[in-house]
Amino acid sequence: MFTGLPREMLAFFAALRFNNNRAFFEENRAIYERFVRRPLLELAEALAPVVREIDPDVDVRPQRAVSRIYRDLRFRRDKTPYREYMWIGFRHPGESREETCGFYFDVSADEANWGCGYYHMQAEFMQNLRARIVTQSRRVERIVTDPAFAAEFSLMGPAYQRQHAPPPGLCAPLAKLYRKKTVYAEHHVTDFERLFSPALADDIASGFRTLAPFYALLRECMVRTGKETKL
Repeated sequence: MFTGLPREMLAFFAALRFNNNRAFFEENRAIYERFVRRPLLELAEALAPVVREIDPDVDVRPQRAVSRIYRDLRFRRDKTPYREYMWIGFRHPGESREETCGFYFDVSADEANWGCGYYHMQAEFMQNLRARIVTQSRRVERIVTDPAFAAEFSLMGPAYQRQHAPPPGLCAPLAKLYRKKTVYAEHHVTDFERLFSPALADDIASGFRTLAPFYALLRECMVRTGKETKL
């Protein structure tokens, strides 16, 4: 049962920032298992019902949703072995984190966020979204200007400066979205005390429900060779 994130989790991430080595991690492995990994597994389990409610095809197994703390060092200049943050990510089976659109929560020593979108949006998916912005402009505008959505989430992701100029007549939010290279909607936690409460799971679940129309729109854009990903 999820009872809130422990303060020891944030302390562990802060200490790891200055001691990112195998000796420190092995010495503190029990702290990691008890105060980091276990609470994240419990939070993932608490969020699973709302994720399945939104998209029954998502893999909600906590062991699959919670990230590894070990970094892949094969192609990195930075050889520090451990991540100084972790996340929960829900996606369809067989989809890689780099390509999929999914719901997520992430936490580090000094930051926490939740939302949905792409870690790395494929160019063809973004082109599909631009097409919908033009052909379904009223629908997309309703989604991104919905008061509940706008109050909790910001549309994130880098944008082109010169390419993909929006066509005339789009409202400002859609014109801004049209220029994106990749896009995700994110809520940034400002009240850290909320992290330590069982109510955190309810906050995130409510946010995921608010994101459901935006999530559905992005999933529709995952089209390759004429085959559309189904919800």
